[in-house]
Amino acid sequence: MLVALPSLFEALFKYRPVVFERGRLIFAAARPAFLVVMALALIALAVVFTYRRLGGRATPRMRFALSMLRALVLAIVLVALLRPALLVTTAVPERNVIGILLDDSQSMEIKDDGVTSRAAVLQSLFGDRAAPIPTQLAERFHLRFFRFSRSAQRVSDPSRLAFEGGRSDLATSLDDARRDLAALPLAGLVVVSDGADNADSSITRSLLAMSAAEVPVYTVALGAERLTLDLELARVEAPRAALRGSSILIEALVRQSGSVRDTAELVVEENGQRLAVHRFALPGDGQATTVRLPVALAEEGARHLLVRVPPESGEPVTRNNERSILVSVMDRSERVLYYEGEPRFEFAFLRRAVASDTNLHFVGLQRTADGKYFRVGVEDSLDLVGGFPTSREELFGYRALVLGSVEAAAFTAEQLRAISDFVSRRGGGLLFLGGRRAFSEGAYRDTPLEDAFPITLEDSDDPEFFRVVKVAPTPAGMGHPVTALHSGSAPVAWDSMPPLTSVNSVGRLKAGATSLLQGVDTLGRGSQPVLAYHRFGRGKAVALPVQDVWRWKMNPAQPPEDRRFEGFWRQLLRWMVSEAPDRVTMTVLGDQVDEGESLTLIAEVRDEAFRGLSNASVQALVTTPSGRLDELPMDWEVGSEGQYRVTFPAVEVGQYEIVALVPSNTDTLSSEPAFATVGDVGREYFGAEARPALLRRIASETGGRFYTAETVSELPRDIVYTERGITRTERLDVWDMPIIFLLLAGLLTAEWGLRRSRGLA
Repeated sequence: MLVALPSLFEALFKYRPVVFERGRLIFAAARPAFLVVMALALIALAVVFTYRRLGGRATPRMRFALSMLRALVLAIVLVALLRPALLVTTAVPERNVIGILLDDSQSMEIKDDGVTSRAAVLQSLFGDRAAPIPTQLAERFHLRFFRFSRSAQRVSDPSRLAFEGGRSDLATSLDDARRDLAALPLAGLVVVSDGADNADSSITRSLLAMSAAEVPVYTVALGAERLTLDLELARVEAPRAALRGSSILIEALVRQSGSVRDTAELVVEENGQRLAVHRFALPGDGQATTVRLPVALAEEGARHLLVRVPPESGEPVTRNNERSILVSVMDRSERVLYYEGEPRFEFAFLRRAVASDTNLHFVGLQRTADGKYFRVGVEDSLDLVGGFPTSREELFGYRALVLGSVEAAAFTAEQLRAISDFVSRRGGGLLFLGGRRAFSEGAYRDTPLEDAFPITLEDSDDPEFFRVVKVAPTPAGMGHPVTALHSGSAPVAWDSMPPLTSVNSVGRLKAGATSLLQGVDTLGRGSQPVLAYHRFGRGKAVALPVQDVWRWKMNPAQPPEDRRFEGFWRQLLRWMVSEAPDRVTMTVLGDQVDEGESLTLIAEVRDEAFRGLSNASVQALVTTPSGRLDELPMDWEVGSEGQYRVTFPAVEVGQYEIVALVPSNTDTLSSEPAFATVGDVGREYFGAEARPALLRRIASETGGRFYTAETVSELPRDIVYTERGITRTERLDVWDMPIIFLLLAGLLTAEWGLRRSRGLA
């Protein structure tokens, strides 16, 4: 049907649609046009006079219809006598060049119908210079073939494409081909692709350059817009770093098309060994769902985790069912400061809960009277002797801060601002515990710390506010590493946990905050958040507005070996310190790339108060997979406080280890190692459906035309009508188009038939 339409158009209108799109209409009558118009006007008057003489033999409506039919006939004759023609610009034969870009990426190996690959279709159309389309193009143009994936390169034999490119970058490839052929009379470019572009570069910039250079791009789309049966792991997110023994939360976005199953499994593996598995309900056809799965990491080092969804039988693409992630597991002790404003059980129970955790260094400060403090875990006899830290440098030396039942008046205004900056600037974790002197009851409203709370602070109308709440996880808390409690090796249902009490009337969650635990009043007076958090600047702030989590440890029905209470506090504090940065950090943008691509490193350098240092000498120490150590100077990012960058080509396959080093006269600082992997990432198989919309846009914005595998046979005849390269102007008559004679015959027949039906013939 698609092929027949252009042929039918040409049969009726004499020329192809592209001629009318590109042509300019003129009238080439040999005689003056006004003479032709006058002659036809006289004939028209004679016709009208003739029909008026019919008088009563015809109704006014009949005379009007007959007059209009005859007028249309005369109008068509008039136009034909004016000899309309189209002026079109065509390429001079054998004087111009056409660049043909053939997609050489891995996605071309996909078999949309399960039988024939996109690569096979491409090879049948353009893979041989003797194929019909290249042969017809070669009759008028000199052909230059390119293979492209990440970039475009000249190729002499298009049949030798390997389809191994790990990234499709249409913008860069178009720019490469245009620059390569800039010195030649270029009539246009032809792009044969599935359109599955996955590059970071902007196609808009490339199209503007093409339009400015007046280079038309003719695009040929291959492949199906929608896979008939596919499960895709569209996205996987996980922390880049974690403490040894912590659980990290893996969030996976699973998209499916045409699945016949109701459920599927999300599996996390390392070196073929399963670490975690979760069965989830599949979304509807063409929809996506987010799956969350906590994974415990017991060993330090660079951990390469494989996250996958087992494929269904008959899936044409299975490489998009899995993704690998890289997590750096560190074995070090993180300092946590717990400041309690009054003696209470929570302080002792929390300290004992994390005492055996060698990766958490608990420092406790409990106010026993005005100006007197009980200190635990301090490294020096003078540490915290005067109470809560008074300098930012001392406070920022911790990774997490826990504030118990302590009122805002216990701090100076500068200390409150420092606590706020501890989260927002330093990137630390802050936990607000419930108590008689906490939240609104501690008068934190209208203080520099109010914005850090993830829930609103509201004054209670009941001065004796007291609630007993039964705690359960929210949908966001289901499967979260903090709230995934275990007794021994088995997960525990939350309904077996004893209720807790709250003396704080808390408000609603702030915008952007997330509740992990919800408490329902045992007397039916509503519910309240029990564990909520939000991002606050660079760090996270957490609210736990209950006063006796220790009840989970003292439950009489709890067996001695039950470690749920200890597990909760260890998981919560580890999660709070997990993203708190050092003074020097190293980040790899895109820590998994294909061979030959570049790795971009970002280092952040800060002083003891975590202000950015923009005059430091920063080096990246890169250990390559072969063990070679490269020292790369990093450049300060102008306009970015304390940020440095360097990019280098990843020429070796395997794992890279990168450390940022900041030498100084007093103390040399270094970051924790960051890791990157170079190899076959397989990004071509994600979002691998054909994207004809992108190819259609390229053709439209550059003045080219769009084709499919079914209509591409029209390309050789269409591309002749170009204004680029060495061209000539042709005049094509349109007065003798078959459609004109058909219209004349049809109108005259209609007029005669109408007169005959009324006895006027």
